[in-house]
Amino acid sequence: MVPEPLKNRRRGIRMRKLLFVVTMMILTLGLVACSGTETEEKSVDNVDLSDGEEAEAAEEDEDTAEEEATEEEADDEEVHEFDKEVIDNDDITAHLVSVEKIVDHDWDEEKYEITFEVENKRDSTIVVQAREVSSDGKMMDESMLMMSQEVSSGKLADAVLTIQNYDGDLPEIEEDLEMILHVFDMDDYEYQLDVDVKIEF
Repeated sequence: MVPEPLKNRRRGIRMRKLLFVVTMMILTLGLVACSGTETEEKSVDNVDLSDGEEAEAAEEDEDTAEEEATEEEADDEEVHEFDKEVIDNDDITAHLVSVEKIVDHDWDEEKYEITFEVENKRDSTIVVQAREVSSDGKMMDESMLMMSQEVSSGKLADAVLTIQNYDGDLPEIEEDLEMILHVFDMDDYEYQLDVDVKIEF
């Protein structure tokens, strides 16, 4: 009878030999499989150039399709320019500049951007926000609205209200857009100003 430690050592040596043989076979097969095949060189004396006309026609069709897509995007997008004074007092001046519908066909997204130019005449920073926004008499969900613009003392800033629906269709604005511009002072919480704004198209 062979002692147990000697038996285990022989078994380990056999396993190493077997592992070595299997590894060598795999490497040999890999080298044979990856061995290069001869490439055959062919001369390029006779080239048929008749495909050039087809390529030109395909390019023209592609250009036409791109132009039509660009025209379609331009048709989807709308820009209404305004120069309407919304607020003018000793503390603040605000003008409605534009209402723009932006369509991104690549990401299948659309949004409205309503831009106000705001001048802060106070001695401290103010914040301008849009509240209670509605279009054509129907309130818009707060989750679609984004506008909070700080304006430093004596400075101008563009306060942009973005209306974008990530969960569905964007509401149409056909006749009017109404909101309250809410202005407050970051240093003086006593100062608050709410101005009703109605934009008619």
